[in-house]
Amino acid sequence: MKNNKESRFVDLMERVQACRKCPRMNGSARVLGPGCGPLDARVVFVGEAPGRLGADGSHLPFHGDKSGHNFESLIEQVGISRYQVFVTNAVLCNPKDESGNNATPTSAEISNCAHFLKEQLELLDPDIVVTLGSVALKACFTIEAHFMTLKTAVRTSKKWFGRKLIPAYHPGQRAMVHRSFANQLSDYQFIAESARRIGQSKKRSSHVSTGRSSSGSRLADVARRIIEQQRDGISYFALHKLYFLAEVAHLEAVGERLTSAYVVRQKDGPYCVDLHFAKLPMMIPELVIDRDAGKIRLRLDPQRGFDDGDLMLELSAMEINSIDQTVSRYGALSDAELKRVTYLSTPMRTLLRKERNLRINLFNAAVLPYQEKGS
Repeated sequence: MKNNKESRFVDLMERVQACRKCPRMNGSARVLGPGCGPLDARVVFVGEAPGRLGADGSHLPFHGDKSGHNFESLIEQVGISRYQVFVTNAVLCNPKDESGNNATPTSAEISNCAHFLKEQLELLDPDIVVTLGSVALKACFTIEAHFMTLKTAVRTSKKWFGRKLIPAYHPGQRAMVHRSFANQLSDYQFIAESARRIGQSKKRSSHVSTGRSSSGSRLADVARRIIEQQRDGISYFALHKLYFLAEVAHLEAVGERLTSAYVVRQKDGPYCVDLHFAKLPMMIPELVIDRDAGKIRLRLDPQRGFDDGDLMLELSAMEINSIDQTVSRYGALSDAELKRVTYLSTPMRTLLRKERNLRINLFNAAVLPYQEKGS
């Protein structure tokens, strides 16, 4: 059954990639693939369209731009992992205006993509569909009438298309004017609680947890530990690769991950979504970013750090040992050598084997298993 679902999803991906119904989107990426999430997700988030500075480049819905950072922060704070949910859009390509900026999809563009959205929902068969913004809510109406408006139905749940429909505001900065981040956080707590109740009633192991996740602070501790071991600083590229290798080392040693951060396969190897460059200064206040000839290196400023007693509160001695051994073994390697080592790891080799069997490029597919930490 799983293989059949995967083959159906591959077929859907190929048809999306071949679609040319909307002329002004011909130069945009078709954002539907493994990076959207697992095919057994119980919750599906539907946004408006891939952003010019976000998913149009990253090919990960709601990642890489301000809307993506807000979305990732909201789900993290209510204990929802990207490993557990499927994230897509009403329109699967980025609509641009004459100046090349993001534009609102037209009714015709929403209609052109509606059958793709319907196919996704029929294939995934989630319990809950969360619409992010009025465009997504309108797109769902084209599949089955619901007569809900964003203003009156936000943070409510209605039966729709054989499942529950929960309208929420878009996490972009413009929408924050109408519904603050704090109010949106309450909306996401309602979403997480709704998913938890369904998970309990169906006794599924893949329920969405509630409560504040410790993933962010744990990841900051791991990243900080890696960076501080490199006296001369570390490249942004190397941080992602050493973090991945530390996760693999700990997983192989004790059968558990260091964090629950979302790690995907990209062209240059494993990439941790939560270690996005724009997020690092907020995660690690003492981080110093040096730029030289277009290259970026990261180091810590001890004058801006915490007292020794405040560091590494989330990590055990065994976890610190996994990190330190990884840095000791691989920290002196060049970026090219690090990339080669990550591709030879068991998780990457397993993913590449699956890629060959399915005969598709599993770009942005999850490369490490999900394990909830701190629960």
